[in-house]
Amino acid sequence: MRTKLVSLEAAAKIVRDDSKVVMSSGFAFSPMAMLREIARQGPKNLHEVGVVGGSINLDFLIGSGQVSVLECCGFGFEPFQNVAPNFDRRLKTSSLYSLDNT
Repeated sequence: MRTKLVSLEAAAKIVRDDSKVVMSSGFAFSPMAMLREIARQGPKNLHEVGVVGGSINLDFLIGSGQVSVLECCGFGFEPFQNVAPNFDRRLKTSSLYSLDNT
């Protein structure tokens, strides 16, 4: 039987420039090791989609400067703080285009 397991580095190579990345919200089960590897490899102009909102996972790549478009229905770090810091900073500097998908 052929193995379907690949390294984290190989899996992250799927995300290239101009890719759309879809993630669920929340702190539980966020694939942070994968997100760190995507950030390390450096694809640009990503379009992030947050299913049922966004949290640390979406904000991490926004903070790396690799995301140009964010599409989600809500964004925050509840109960820790109201606004995701990288999301807030990038919106205030007009360096992130945000779409509401409610």
